[in-house]
Amino acid sequence: MTFYGIQIEPQFGFDFQQIKDIVQSAEQLGFTHAWFSDHFMLSADAVETNAYECFTTMMAAASYTSTLRLGSLVFCNSYRYPAVLAKQIASLDHYSGGRIEFGYGAGWKEVEYNAYGIPFPSAGTRLKQTIEAIQVIRKLWTEERADFQGEYYQLNDTVSYPKPLQKPHPTVWIGTMYAKPKTLNIAAQYADGINLAWTYTLEVFEEKMHALDELCEKYDRKPESLKRSYGIWSRIYESQEEKKRVMKEVAEKRGFTQEELEKRYDGAMHGTAEEIVEWINSYQKLGAEHFIFMFPQNKEIEQMKLFHENILPKL
Repeated sequence: MTFYGIQIEPQFGFDFQQIKDIVQSAEQLGFTHAWFSDHFMLSADAVETNAYECFTTMMAAASYTSTLRLGSLVFCNSYRYPAVLAKQIASLDHYSGGRIEFGYGAGWKEVEYNAYGIPFPSAGTRLKQTIEAIQVIRKLWTEERADFQGEYYQLNDTVSYPKPLQKPHPTVWIGTMYAKPKTLNIAAQYADGINLAWTYTLEVFEEKMHALDELCEKYDRKPESLKRSYGIWSRIYESQEEKKRVMKEVAEKRGFTQEELEKRYDGAMHGTAEEIVEWINSYQKLGAEHFIFMFPQNKEIEQMKLFHENILPKL
């Protein structure tokens, strides 16, 4: 089975009514998942832009829906102590009736760290912290009493109940925008799935899938046991004429040439229904099981309707 999700970025200024409308529409229009980013602000100058916190937003979305699965792309390890986050996610899994997907990452948005007074160590340290955090969270989700003595985190005969409703626990996804070797290695060794975002050409995506297969074999796991998803910048056009017109408008607005914009969108799914069906089939053949669409802001429902009517029946 192939899964289709919608990405919502609370940092872009959504309010809860918009989020409610989007997730309820997604559920009605055949989407299987809604995913939420974890950021506290859009930028240092975004003084009038809402940026709802990810866990709170997921809980709200759970209350608005009944079957849609809800995931984080991705919770930043640095922003919450992992033992506390494990408790939060287990609680949310119960509240949602077992519909939570747990996306996790090492963090990257330095301006946000600095603004909130959160230490921003080197990328290598953040990755090592993430490895320990995943082990801590899994232990708390699966063991009666958990012990862990790491360089960054410790558990001391810790009791954490309830355990997640899903057994053995919600899927642990590693999210990455660059799919560098160290991150791929973490996914193959410690995660249940990996999401690549937001623009990968077919050639690069295939290269990353092969690398993941080899890493899985290195850790004595079957490559197919690691779930693969692709998060994509997307826009569905009703015709080639509309596509050309809109892309010209966007290029002019952003100060790009047409060629520069097309290069920026290389690997994204900006096209007609026929083009997007072809792209989905191609990425699926390379191992993508989940597709997560980031549609233009305020056009999510319109785009999901086009997907439901013109694309989903052909897949």
